[in-house]
Amino acid sequence: MVIVTGISFGIGLYLVFFTNLEGEINWTDEVHLDFLLLGIFGFQTIYFNLGLTFLLFWFVYLTCYVYCFLKPISLRELPFLRARTHSDFVNTQIKQKDGNGTSVNYLMITLSWFSAYFVLSILIDIVQQIFGVKLGNPLTDNPLLSFFYLSTAPLNEEIFFRVILMGLPLFLIFVPLGKGQFLSTLNHPYLSIQHYKKKHTTFGIFIVIVLSSFVFGLSHVIFGGGYEIGKITQAALGGLIIGWVYYRYGLSSAITFHWISNYVFFAYSILGFYLFQTPWNTESDNVLLGMVSIGFIILGLLFLYQLSCRMLKKYVV
Repeated sequence: MVIVTGISFGIGLYLVFFTNLEGEINWTDEVHLDFLLLGIFGFQTIYFNLGLTFLLFWFVYLTCYVYCFLKPISLRELPFLRARTHSDFVNTQIKQKDGNGTSVNYLMITLSWFSAYFVLSILIDIVQQIFGVKLGNPLTDNPLLSFFYLSTAPLNEEIFFRVILMGLPLFLIFVPLGKGQFLSTLNHPYLSIQHYKKKHTTFGIFIVIVLSSFVFGLSHVIFGGGYEIGKITQAALGGLIIGWVYYRYGLSSAITFHWISNYVFFAYSILGFYLFQTPWNTESDNVLLGMVSIGFIILGLLFLYQLSCRMLKKYVV
């Protein structure tokens, strides 16, 4: 899935700048974009050039992706990707940086947690549809415009829901006054808070994550355009997992998680529409999107199985 997500960067550029999707809007047009953080101060519906704005967000996502690829142990340095003769040296590095010898790479962790969320979100959708509860559809009538808005949402929403609604409370509650570390806590809460852990710190962190995930889920229906009530459950689950990823592995991992959900899936969906004329706004009939989904489902099932085994071994067996 690393290859699938990596290739999507090029796919996005191709779709925005080198195709004419339905011809109504192209990258030179001015489009409105609402920033959640600016909306608090009354700045709403600001117009930006579609192409230049897309490039700005694209560059931020690429930076986050590369950072996750390299940290804290580069994906290229993990034992399963290196020769056996090199594995002892790598394992020593991993133990020094992770403390327990676990093979840690932020991109692999992000892909694994996203895949687990993807599997669970499908199950939630199936159960809700049995009871007539629908997710809704926030897409516009234009594929390029839909892709643009979905591409800008991860950074927009992560700054507000994770940094402001999670990182700031975590700093104010758990980092002692006078210790500084404000920006470092907002960027990667775990690295700062672990030095000041007390008896109820873990429970307090859990409460902050749960509350922010509930607000995240609810906001998708209140402010999310075409989403319906069923989206609350799915988005709240996503907020819960992204909240954990943000706390434990940092803002870049949280942004990359959200980027996969929005940008990567929709890039392949529109590419399938452009190449094979398959529907771009439905998941079931798009060949490329179906292949990508199967890959994430397989990875998600494997990760959930491994996670279940670790949890049983730690707390039950």
